[in-house]
Amino acid sequence: MSIARFGWAGLLVLSAAGCRATPLPTTPAPVPNTPLAAATLTFAEAQPPMPAEAEDPPPPPQQVQIVVQGDAYADTDPSALVDFRATLDPYGTWLNDSVYGTVWVPSRTYVGTGFTPYLTAGHWVYDNDYVWVSDYPWGWAPFHYGRWVFIPAIGWSWIPGRAYAGAWVDWRLSDDSAYLGWAPTRPSWIWREGMPVGLGFAPWEPWAFAPRAHVFSREIHTRALVGAPAAELERRTRPYVRPGPAYAGNPLARPYMRGPAPAMLAVPPAQVRRPSPADRGLVRARQFARPSTARPMGARPATPHAVRPSPAPVRQPAPATRPPGRR
Repeated sequence: MSIARFGWAGLLVLSAAGCRATPLPTTPAPVPNTPLAAATLTFAEAQPPMPAEAEDPPPPPQQVQIVVQGDAYADTDPSALVDFRATLDPYGTWLNDSVYGTVWVPSRTYVGTGFTPYLTAGHWVYDNDYVWVSDYPWGWAPFHYGRWVFIPAIGWSWIPGRAYAGAWVDWRLSDDSAYLGWAPTRPSWIWREGMPVGLGFAPWEPWAFAPRAHVFSREIHTRALVGAPAAELERRTRPYVRPGPAYAGNPLARPYMRGPAPAMLAVPPAQVRRPSPADRGLVRARQFARPSTARPMGARPATPHAVRPSPAPVRQPAPATRPPGRR
């Protein structure tokens, strides 16, 4: 079986009961020199996009070796644990969660109690796809790299990743295209002892919905529907997967999901916000995407590494503790 087919997030769920976190040391553990499986993946091998409503295939049973080829980072490149620390350290805390491994948690001093990724302190713009423009000085990193997950005992937490996207979100669309929904893309791998490990289950995914007339509002956090109204819209909408190039480089990551074009939502061109070339955060995020432009900024080179298989999965319900503002 081709390793390029392993574009999985896994819909089976591991029990997260008794979730506990401990502070991490400032320097992450080195990547162990473990024997690698025979299977390899190069950056030239792309994953096919997932059809709407389709479940991901099961995770590979063996350890997978990621081979560096070309000017690109794999999403699971271990440099993700180091390259963003200078930006994020002043604004939050690195923890070792018992379920999700190494995570970064933004301080409530800077984000408040109602923080929600891709909703708080930012807005959408569009070039060839949707791009989240964050108002936080550190926002160029965790809204364009890695995955967000809600941990009941901790709150919204960021799992480092090294592949760039305008926004790592999944999309839903109503049949009449009147509402557009999005949620942070669920992680399919985590970090254990400095090494990526398949997660093997799909965490709870909270959705926000905006009427098409307000998708590009600078006050999107006041326009979007969350909580019970969003849950009702989720039942009346469908996943949106636009055909296009799949994201290459990581056998454990779901393909990058592109959102519906504004024309499909009947948004007038004059209402579509475009990225500003003067946005320093977005410029920095894009420069950080490739070793050739990231290394002069202090980033590490791309390195070959192994991705460990996930543990045996067990289903679990959505967490009893919901994010603030989403009850």
